[in-house]
Amino acid sequence: MTDTERIKAVGLRTGGLVVGVAAASAFNEFVPEGHRPEDILLGAQSVVVAGSKGPTAGAWQCPDHRLMEITGYDFRENVAVHVMCDYIENTFGYQAIQAPSLPTAGHTPPMSMMLAAVLAGLGTRSLAANIILHPDYGLLYYAALITTMPLTPDHPIETAVCPSPPCVEMYRKLGTTPCLAACPASEGGCLDGDIDADGQIAYSYYDRERCTSRSMNFGIGTVQKSLVQIITEDDPEQRRAMIYSDFFTQSLSSLGFYKESVAQCFECMRVCPVGRVHRRLK
Repeated sequence: MTDTERIKAVGLRTGGLVVGVAAASAFNEFVPEGHRPEDILLGAQSVVVAGSKGPTAGAWQCPDHRLMEITGYDFRENVAVHVMCDYIENTFGYQAIQAPSLPTAGHTPPMSMMLAAVLAGLGTRSLAANIILHPDYGLLYYAALITTMPLTPDHPIETAVCPSPPCVEMYRKLGTTPCLAACPASEGGCLDGDIDADGQIAYSYYDRERCTSRSMNFGIGTVQKSLVQIITEDDPEQRRAMIYSDFFTQSLSSLGFYKESVAQCFECMRVCPVGRVHRRLK
């Protein structure tokens, strides 16, 4: 095995369902200074990306949406990245660091995990909010590491995963796709798009602010908003009720465990045919 293959094998054993590699310099064409791997780790040569499943196949079928909020196997990819970082530093003597992916202001993270997954050959963008779809597994959660170690990069996928053949057929008959029909912008939803005669995405639209306000119902933002309302409430009984409310309790819980605040809406992915075979069990 090559050194690159050995590192990938470690990631696959420790939580990654898929692992890919991109050259650090490949990011320069797409992102501005300050958001490139070399801006985070001086001398960066490679980016290793791990992807894993989120909710289980059973969770996708649960009619109670709350189950998707509080359960799931997401963040196993972060474990894989941490182990690979240690492996690179202890075995090969190169520096490695987990790539920062959580936004510190607004919705813009220091580094894009979506772009990292694309450049590492793990998927392509979709009509559904630009979510990266793996050709076999569909929706995955991604984490990455940056290292000064030169590794053999993978090639980005040449054939777009989205739209899939069933979606193209549906679009030609009905003028929409499963994800677009689940959340149409024309009816107050978040998504819109067109597919050209070659079966490729010709146009896509995603209302991020609308989606965020509906799907990210618990987390840092809701705690901040609640605190402002609580400390400005003059009625002590009302203030106490707000503090002990289910909403504020779940918001605090989402901060403590964080996985609860990733998203509370999966409708566009619930109907996506890509990777559905892995969600159909006995």
